[in-house]
Amino acid sequence: MARTEAIRPAAAETAPRLKKRRRPFHVWVRDLGWRHLVGIGGLAFALFPIVWIISASVNPLDSLSTNSSIVPEGMTLENYRELFRDETLPFGTWIWNSVKIAVIASTLQIFMSAMAAFSFSRLRWKGRRAGLLVILMLQMFPQFLAFVAIFLFLDQLDELTGGGVSGPRGFIWIGFGAAVALSGWYVLRKTMHGGMARITGYAMLTIGGLLFLFALLDPSKSTVLVPAVGLNTHTGIILVYLGGSIGVNTWLIKGFMDSIPFSLDESAKVDGASQWDVFVRIILPLSRPVLAVIFVITFVFIYNEYILASLLLSDTNQTTFAVGLQLFSLGEYSAKWGQMAAAGVLGGFPILAVMLAAQKHIVGGLTAGSVKG
Repeated sequence: MARTEAIRPAAAETAPRLKKRRRPFHVWVRDLGWRHLVGIGGLAFALFPIVWIISASVNPLDSLSTNSSIVPEGMTLENYRELFRDETLPFGTWIWNSVKIAVIASTLQIFMSAMAAFSFSRLRWKGRRAGLLVILMLQMFPQFLAFVAIFLFLDQLDELTGGGVSGPRGFIWIGFGAAVALSGWYVLRKTMHGGMARITGYAMLTIGGLLFLFALLDPSKSTVLVPAVGLNTHTGIILVYLGGSIGVNTWLIKGFMDSIPFSLDESAKVDGASQWDVFVRIILPLSRPVLAVIFVITFVFIYNEYILASLLLSDTNQTTFAVGLQLFSLGEYSAKWGQMAAAGVLGGFPILAVMLAAQKHIVGGLTAGSVKG
C-alpha cells in the first residue's frame, strides 16, 4: 500500500501536462462574438440620443446641429439656469403638472383595475364572461375615434361646473378628520387584543379629532371644495386618462390573480374574513409585482402623452411637460434649442426615479405570474 502511494506522485510528475487549446477566432465569432457585437450595437443605438441631447444642453451655441462635436467647446450650464428664469416658459410648473397628473391617474387606474380584476377572477356572477369579452372588444377601437366626443363632453361639463364649488376651508378638514377617525375606529373594531394595531387605531382617532378642532378654528377662509371639471383643467384630463387603459390593465391583473391559489381565499373565509378582507389583505399584497409593473407603464405613458394633453389643456400654466417642450421651438428664428435639450434631460428624472423605486417589483412582475406556491 505504501509502495503504491509512493509510485503515484512519480507517475503524476512524469505525466504530460495537457495544454488548453485556444478557440480559433472564427469559431469564437460564430459561437459568441456575434452576440457581443449585437449587444454593443444595441447599447450604442440606445445611448447615442441620450449622449447627444446632454451634449446639446451644455452647448453654448444653442444648436442641435449634427455638425457640432459631441464634446462642445466652452461647455456651460446656462441653458439649465435659463429654464427657471424665464417666466414665459414655466418649466418647473410643467414638470409638477405632469408628475401630479401621472401619479393621480396611475394610482386610481391601478386601484380600479385591481378591483375589477378581483371581481372577474375570484367572484362568480352572471354576465362575468360577457363582461370580459366586452372589455376586450372595446380595446380594439383606437382612442382617436373618441377625441371629438371627449372634447365636446368636457366642454359641456365646463359650462355646467363653471369654476368649481367653493366654500369654507373647514369643510376639507372635517372630511379628512372623518376619514381618519373612521379608519381608526375600523382598526380598533377589528383588533380585539392589545398591541401596535390598537395604538395605531387610537392615534388615528386622536388625529381625526384634532382635524375636527382645526376645522372649528379655521371656518372663515374660503377655498375650492370641488375642482372644476372641463377643458383646460387637470381634473378633466385625469378623468379622461382613467378610462384609457382600465380594460387592458384589468385583463393583465386578472391573469396574475388567476395564478394565486383559491385555497388562500377559502382559508381566510373560514377565519371570518370578508371579500374585502381577502382582497386587501391577501390578493393585493400577492399581486404587488404586477401592480408595480402596470403602475410604471401607466405613469410613463401619461407623463409622455402629448395628443390629448395638447387638445384639452391650452393655458401655459396648466400644460404638461410634453406639451410645454414644443413651446421652445415655436419661433422660426428664436427657437431655444439649448433650453429644449436641457428640459429634455431634466424631464427624464421623474421617470428614472419611478423606475428605480419599482425596480425590484418590476423584475418580480416580469418573471412571476403562473407559478405560485
